[in-house]
Amino acid sequence: MLSLFSTSSDKAGYRLQYMEIFNWGTFNEKVFRIHPQGNNSLLTGANASGKSTYVDALLTLMVPIKKDRFYNQSSGVEKKGDRTEETYVYGHYGNIQKEGDLSTTTQTLRDKNTYSVLLANFSNTEQKIITIFQVRWFSNGEMKRTFGVAHVPLEIQKDFSSFDSKGNWRKRLEKNFNTGIKKKIEFLNGPSAYAERICHLFGMRSEKALNLFNHIVGVKVLDDLNEFIRTNMLEELDAENEFIQLKESFITLMDAKTNIEKAGEQIRQLEPICEHAKNIESYSNELKKQNDLKESSVYWFAKQNAVLGQKESEKENQQLDNLNDELSNLKEKQEELKDQESKLRVQIEKDEVGNQIRELEKDIRRLSSSRDNRTTKLDEYNKLAKTGELVLNPNEDLFIKNREDAQLKRNECEQQQKEQFEKKRLAKNREEDLTNLIEQKVGDIQVLRKNKNNISGRVAEIREEILEHVGANKDEIPFIGELVKVKEAESKWELAIEKILHNFALNLIVPEKYYKKVNEYVNSTNLRGRIVYQRYKEYTSLKDMISAQPLSNHVLSKLEFKQKNKYTDWIEDVIKEQFNFACVENLEEFSRYEENAVTKEGLIKFKKGKHEKDDRRHILSKENYVLGWDNTEKIKLLREELIKLQEEQKEIVKKLREIDAESQKLGNLRDCFSEIFSNFKKFDDIDWESFAIEIAEKEEAKKRLEATNDKVKELQGQLSVVQNNLKKLEDVEIQGKLNQIFVLKESIKKIEEAINDNQLLINNLGEVDCTLFEKENPELLTIEFSQIETERNYFIDKNQKLIQEFRGKKSIEENEVRDKISAFKRPSEEILLKYKDWRSDVNSLPESGHLEFISEYQRYLDRLKADDLPRFEKKFNAYLQETIINKVGDFRMFFINWSDSIKDNIKLLNESLKEIDFKDADFKTYIQIIARKKTDDDIKLFENLLSKAIPNFTELETTIDGRKNHFYNHIEPLISKLDDEKWRLKVMEVRSWFDYKAEEFYKSDDKKFGTYENMGQLSGGEKAQLTYTILGSAIAYQFGLTKEGLQPDSFRFIAIDEAFKSQDEDKARYLIKLCKQLHLQLLVVTPSDNIQIVENDISFVHFVERKEGRESWLYDMPIEQFKEEKERFLNND
Repeated sequence: MLSLFSTSSDKAGYRLQYMEIFNWGTFNEKVFRIHPQGNNSLLTGANASGKSTYVDALLTLMVPIKKDRFYNQSSGVEKKGDRTEETYVYGHYGNIQKEGDLSTTTQTLRDKNTYSVLLANFSNTEQKIITIFQVRWFSNGEMKRTFGVAHVPLEIQKDFSSFDSKGNWRKRLEKNFNTGIKKKIEFLNGPSAYAERICHLFGMRSEKALNLFNHIVGVKVLDDLNEFIRTNMLEELDAENEFIQLKESFITLMDAKTNIEKAGEQIRQLEPICEHAKNIESYSNELKKQNDLKESSVYWFAKQNAVLGQKESEKENQQLDNLNDELSNLKEKQEELKDQESKLRVQIEKDEVGNQIRELEKDIRRLSSSRDNRTTKLDEYNKLAKTGELVLNPNEDLFIKNREDAQLKRNECEQQQKEQFEKKRLAKNREEDLTNLIEQKVGDIQVLRKNKNNISGRVAEIREEILEHVGANKDEIPFIGELVKVKEAESKWELAIEKILHNFALNLIVPEKYYKKVNEYVNSTNLRGRIVYQRYKEYTSLKDMISAQPLSNHVLSKLEFKQKNKYTDWIEDVIKEQFNFACVENLEEFSRYEENAVTKEGLIKFKKGKHEKDDRRHILSKENYVLGWDNTEKIKLLREELIKLQEEQKEIVKKLREIDAESQKLGNLRDCFSEIFSNFKKFDDIDWESFAIEIAEKEEAKKRLEATNDKVKELQGQLSVVQNNLKKLEDVEIQGKLNQIFVLKESIKKIEEAINDNQLLINNLGEVDCTLFEKENPELLTIEFSQIETERNYFIDKNQKLIQEFRGKKSIEENEVRDKISAFKRPSEEILLKYKDWRSDVNSLPESGHLEFISEYQRYLDRLKADDLPRFEKKFNAYLQETIINKVGDFRMFFINWSDSIKDNIKLLNESLKEIDFKDADFKTYIQIIARKKTDDDIKLFENLLSKAIPNFTELETTIDGRKNHFYNHIEPLISKLDDEKWRLKVMEVRSWFDYKAEEFYKSDDKKFGTYENMGQLSGGEKAQLTYTILGSAIAYQFGLTKEGLQPDSFRFIAIDEAFKSQDEDKARYLIKLCKQLHLQLLVVTPSDNIQIVENDISFVHFVERKEGRESWLYDMPIEQFKEEKERFLNND
C-alpha cells in the first residue's frame, strides 16, 4: 500500500512559487508579488492593512465560481455584497460624507478605465509549470473577465502591461506562446471550464477540492461533523442526470404505450363509426336498388300497358261491333212503335175535346217544370239557411230579412276571419320562437354537459373553434367564469354578483403561448358572434405584499376560485381593482357609499352617481348564470325551462289547430251567407207554391174534359200502351245499348290514349333493361290489362314506402355517425389531455358534414389495425426490453456503485487518518470515520423499489405479457414515486443514506478510545484538533495525495487566514505538524502579534502595510531578514 507519508517534502506535488496582483483592492497601480518558492510562508501585517484583500485575490484565482467563494473570511461574518470582484477592481477603500450631502459616498482608487490582473505560478519536482491567471476590465459599464492557464512562467509586468480593452493583449500572448506545435497558453471559456481545467492539471479528484480550499482558508471549528464529511469528503455524483436518462427512456416507453392506448381508443371509437358506415352503405345500396326499380318500373309498366292495351283494344272493338248491330235492331222496332203512336194521335186530334186536353197537358208539363226548378232551388236555399241558422221555407218578408241578415253575418265572418288570421300569425310566431328557444336550450344543455361549466351558446362554440385552430385545451384558454364562483355560504348574493361579473366572466384568458395564433384566427374568421379575450402574460400578483385581508362585505370575499390554475392571482387582482363592490344589506347602508355598492336585489351604484337595476327576465333567470365550474344546477334549471317551453309549445300547437278549425268554420259560414245573398236575389226564385196551385187547377179542368169523351178515352188508352212500350224501348233498351256503346267507346278511347302515351314514353326512354325488375317482381308477369294500374299504383306505393324506410334508417345512421365523428374529431378534454396529438392525427379526416368521404374512416381504422397498432406494440416491446434489461439495471447499479464508492472512499480516508497522530502526549491515537447505514423508511422503500425493478428473467419468459406486467407492476411505480421531486432528491442522495461519526483508537493495539457523533461533547481545543484532523484527511483525499502514482501531480498548497487568533499554541502547533505530515506548503495569514507560533516553520514573510489609509503595500523577504528587521525595530523602540 502506498502511504501518503512515503514521499518527502521535496518530492511532493504542485507548490506555489510566486503570486502577483495588479490593481486589486487597495493594492494600486503596481505589481505586488509574494515569492515563497514552494516553501511555507507568512502573510502578516496590522489589522486592515490588506492581508485579507491579498487572500481574496488568491481565493479568486483558486475558486473561480462566485457561489463557492467567501471573501474576507477572517472577519468571521459573511458580508454579502460588501466585497465583490467589482469593488476590488475599482479599489474601494472607504466611505466619506461630503459637506451638505445627506448620505456617504464610496471612495475608490480607480475608475472604469482600469484593468486588474491576478496571477499565480505553481511547479512540481518534475519541473512541470502551471501559471493560472485572470484579467478583469470594464466595457460599457459591465465588468468582463478572462480566465487562462499557462504551462510557462508568466509575469504581469512582462506579459500583461500592454493591456487594451480591444483584446490585442490576448493576441500578443497567443503570438508569443502559441505559435509552435504545442500551445503553452490556454484561454478558458468562463469560470466553470477554468475550474474543471485547473482541477485536472493539479491532480485533484473533483471541483470539490476547490470548495475545500475555500473552506480551509477561513478554517473554523466544525459544527456538524456528519454534514462536513458528507459534503466535503465524499464525491457528489449526478444522480439527477441518471434519473433524467431513465425518465427519458421511460417517457419514450410511455409515449409508445400512450400510442398503443391511443390507437386502441381510436379503434374503439372508429369501429362503431365504420359499422354505421357499413349500414349507411347498405341502406344506400338498397335506396339505389329501389330507385333503379322505380326507374325501370316506368318503362316496364309503359311497355306492358302498350302490349296488353293493344290486345284489350282489339277485344273491345269487337264488342263494340256487336253492340252496334243490336242497336240497329232496336231502332227498327222503335220506328214501328213511333208509326203506331202517330196514327193514334191523328185519330185523337180529329176530336175538339182532345185538342183542349192536349193544350192542358202541355200547360201542366210547363208549369210542373217551373215548380220542380223552384223546389230544387228551395232545397238549396233551406240547406244554406240551416247552416247559417236562418229561417227555413220563408215567406217573402222573411226571405227579405234573411237576405239582409246574410249580408251582415257575411261581413261579421270576414272580420272574425281576420281576427283568427292575426291570432294564427301571433301563435305561429310564438311557435317559431319556442322552436328556436327549445333548440337553443337543448344545444346549451349539450354544450354544458360537454364543457362542465356554466357557459353555453355561441360564445362557447367560438371558444371550441379557437381551441381546435390553435391546438390548445380548455384549461389553457378558459373563460374567467369557469374559474370563479360564489361561495355556497354567500348564495344570497349570487344574483347581485352575477349582474356585476356577468360580462367579465364571459372573457377568455389567452396566455402568451397562444396569443398570436388566436389573433390570427379571430382576425381572419367571421365568428358569427362576439368574443372578448384577455391577453395573459406571466404575472406576479401584489396580493402577497399587501397584508390587509379582503373586506368581508365586498364581492371578493364572497368568491371562491378554482384550485390548481395559474390565473387565480390575476383574476383576483382584476376583480379587486374593478369589481370589488360593497355588498350592503339595506338601502340605508347603500346610501352611505358614494360609489361601488350593490344590494341583494341587484341595485348597483357605480362611479359618478350612475345607478342601475336590470330585472329583465333573462338577467334574473338562474339558467343564464355563468359563474362556476359545476353546472349541475344550471343544467337542472335549463331542463326545467326546457320542459316549460315544450309544454307551451304543445299548447301553441293545440291552439293553432283550434284556430284553423274556427277559421274553416268561419269560412264555410261566410261562403254560405255569400251564396244566400248573391244567388237568391228574388223571392220568386224559391216560390214553388203558386205554380203548384196553377197545376192543380189545370189537372182538374183536364179531368172534367176527359170524363165527357169515351172515344178519346179508348184511343188514349191504346196510345198510352204504345207510348209506354216506346218509352221503355227508348229509355231502357236503346238508351242502355247507347250507354254500353258510349262506355265501350270511352274505354277504347282511354286504351288508345294510354297506348299512345305509353308508346311515346317508351320511345323517349329508349330500351331499358328490366331483368332486375322482373326478378324482384315475378308476380307481375301474369297480370291482365285491367290489373296494370292497380298493380302499378301498388308497386309505386310499396316502392315509395321502402325508399322512405331506407332513407329514414340511413338518416338515423347518418345522424348517429355524425355525432360519433364529431366526438372523434373533437373528443373530451380528458382524451385531449391524455393524447396530446389526437387532434393532429385526425385533422385530415373529413368533418361530420361530409359523409360522402366516410370511407376514409374505414381506411384509417384498417391502417390502425394492420399497421399502426402492431408497429406501436413492436416499438413498445423493443423499448420495454431495453428499459427492463439495460436502463433500469444501469440505474440501480449507479446507486449500488455510489454506495460502494462511499465505503471505499471512507476506507481510503481511514487509511490516511491512521497515519495521522491525533494524540501523542502520553500515548498515541488515531481517528477513523464510521459510516453507518440509516434506518429511513423512504430510503428503504427506494431500495426495495429498485430491487423489484430488476426482473426475474424466468418470470419474464413465463407469460406472453411477462415484460409488460413487470413494467406496470414494478418499473412504473418506481418512476411514479421518483416524480415526487422532494422525495427523489432525498432518496437519490446516496451520501445521505449514511450517518457519519468519528471514532478514536489506540495506535498500540487498535482498541477503541472514544466515539464522536457530534462536536458538542468536546472542549474547544478538542473540537479544533478533530477539525484539523478531519480536514487533513479531506485534503489528502481531494488534493490527490492518496492517489497511487499521482503524487507529482497532486496539489500541496493551502492558505489559512488568521487561524491562530482564537486557538491556544498547542492546537496551532498541531495544525503545523499536521501540514508537515501531509507535506503541505502552508501560507499562514495572521497579524504580526501571533507570528511567534509559526516563525520557526516558515521560510518567507510577506509583510503588508496601509499607507495614508488609502493604499496597501507589500514587502517580500526571507524569514531571516524579517527577524533582523523586527529585532532592529524592537531595539530602536
